[in-house]
Amino acid sequence: MGPRDEFLSEEDLDLRNLTDEELIAYWNLWLHQAQATNDLDEHTYSHGVFETAPPLLPGPPREP
Repeated sequence: MGPRDEFLSEEDLDLRNLTDEELIAYWNLWLHQAQATNDLDEHTYSHGVFETAPPLLPGPPREP
């Protein structure tokens, strides 16, 4: 187990032994938790490049 996995227990990392129902339940729980923060982080770039999205400014359309 590497340093980045230290916060996970062996049980957390043992995905192979989960039943299909357990895997789906954990996936749905994670998805529900992730969706709960959408309003809080809607302008945050998820890969860390931007802290907030640049504002859209009105103006003429750009030519291709």
